[in-house]
Amino acid sequence: MRRRCTDAFKRRLFKNNVIVNANSAFIVTVRRQVSTLIMLEYDSSNRPPPVIDELIQLVHYRDLIFLMVENIIKNRYKRSVLGIFWMLLNPLLQTIVLTIAFGAMFKSSLPNYAIYLLCGLLAWNFITQTTQYAMSTMAYGGGLLKRVYIPRATYIVAAVGNGLINFLVSIASLIIIAIFLAHPITLTWLFLPVSILILAIFALGFALLLSTSSVFFTDTVDIYQVLIQAFFFLTPIMYPSSILPIELSRLLAFNPFLILIDIFRIPIYVNQLPSVDLIISSILLALMTLAAGWIMFTKKADQIAYRL
Repeated sequence: MRRRCTDAFKRRLFKNNVIVNANSAFIVTVRRQVSTLIMLEYDSSNRPPPVIDELIQLVHYRDLIFLMVENIIKNRYKRSVLGIFWMLLNPLLQTIVLTIAFGAMFKSSLPNYAIYLLCGLLAWNFITQTTQYAMSTMAYGGGLLKRVYIPRATYIVAAVGNGLINFLVSIASLIIIAIFLAHPITLTWLFLPVSILILAIFALGFALLLSTSSVFFTDTVDIYQVLIQAFFFLTPIMYPSSILPIELSRLLAFNPFLILIDIFRIPIYVNQLPSVDLIISSILLALMTLAAGWIMFTKKADQIAYRL
């Protein structure tokens, strides 16, 4: 009887071992198949071209971009008493000072000079401050790219997003001055979303170009600051283009900032829609700049982390 029980126990134990071994083999096989699938999924040879791959990664990391934009705004104004209201006060104070200094000089040729000036300042500050912040972030603050993987363009897109929020809030100061000076607010203001979109596309492309250059050549940041000061006085922001000599007026055709400022200023100050030629020119300029910046940046994206 005891031998029968022992034999039955051995047969059951043998059967269980076979089942365990079979299950273990199945698990090992599944793990190998999963490992093979993972290896195939992340095979670098199967990556799409960098121009497309960077865009796909940005879409996947869109929540991170929103968090970075929020973090930039919080860090900028967290110790300020007025906080986000500086977005309104800064252009207002700047406009008041420059109007007192130059308003009497251009009073006859530019009625409601404050409106003319503020339109130019808002568009100019959005482009230049956004690109300058993106360059500085990539050149001096991109240490995170060395530690973890995130799309290389994340910093730049977040910088443009932050600048766009500042720009939209600053437009409220323009409305305040327009109401105070009894400047008409007409239906042409509805064209502003198109103007802002064109400016944002150009700013993103311009930031991509300059940020790529700043990573490989850090002096680009300082050179840009010098050049941007020169272009500020060479662009009709504080003065009308009509006061320039004919020779200089012809050179304005090669100033890309003038086209972008006019596409934003004309619907507000002149209360007319921009001409078809101006709209087409500004759209082509913005798209060409974005295409050039995106191609150049994505081509060098894999080298950026090693250059920081």
